[in-house]
Amino acid sequence: MIVMVVIGIIAMFAYPAYLDQVRKSRRAEAQKVLMAGQIGEERYRSYFNTYGNATSLATENLNMGTADFFTFDIAVSLASAATHYTLTATATGDQTKDSNCAVMTLDQSNVMSPAACWKR
Repeated sequence: MIVMVVIGIIAMFAYPAYLDQVRKSRRAEAQKVLMAGQIGEERYRSYFNTYGNATSLATENLNMGTADFFTFDIAVSLASAATHYTLTATATGDQTKDSNCAVMTLDQSNVMSPAACWKR
């Protein structure tokens, strides 16, 4: 009986730590997709002298990619020569419990937000 109590206590502390590590690894996967999108945007701009939206990137086969537990969005400035973009990863499912990093962004100036979620 004592062994079961000890195992229960260890599991009580270990399982939440395990889940935290799983969420961090999912976050890293989303960051990888955002960085791939950034590369796609810069390649698109080298071809067309403007940043592209998701449809125009896909047309040029410069897709961002995908990651489980996140949805992705590209917001491009509405000016005729789009000079700004923001790539956004929004958590879905169980990943929303990673509340401080549920929404991560990356823009053309390499500003990564929230900064605490991006390890350099």
